[in-house]
This record gives sequence, C-alpha cells and structure tokens, in this order.
Amino acid sequence: MAKKQSFADKGKKTGTSDFKCAKVIFSVKSEKTNAWKFIEKNVRIPNGENDQVILAKAIADYSK
Repeated sequence: MAKKQSFADKGKKTGTSDFKCAKVIFSVKSEKTNAWKFIEKNVRIPNGENDQVILAKAIADYSK
C-alpha cells in the first residue's frame, strides 16, 4: 500500500534555499484615465540582503 501524503509533506523542500520570496502590491495612478490600479509582483530577496532596499528597488524599476 502507498503511504498517505499530507499537505505538510508536500510543502517540505529538501535542502536550504538561498533566498526568500515576498509579494509586493502597490498602487499606480493611470495617466490616461486618472484611475488607480494595483500592481502585484513576486520578488526574490537574497539571504543577507536588506529587505526594504530590495522591495523599494522593485517598485522603482516598475515606474521607469
């Protein structure tokens, strides 16, 4: 018989990761319609880096 696999077992990864992920949601005002829209991005943050600097850079990269 096969072993039952729980949701927690599926989520376990082997080894360690060298980054963590963050979901960034920010608002941008449209120039054409003057309406606000929300932008959603997934950002990888390397271990040992400052989270705030990486997230601010991700937001600034979008506005270019």
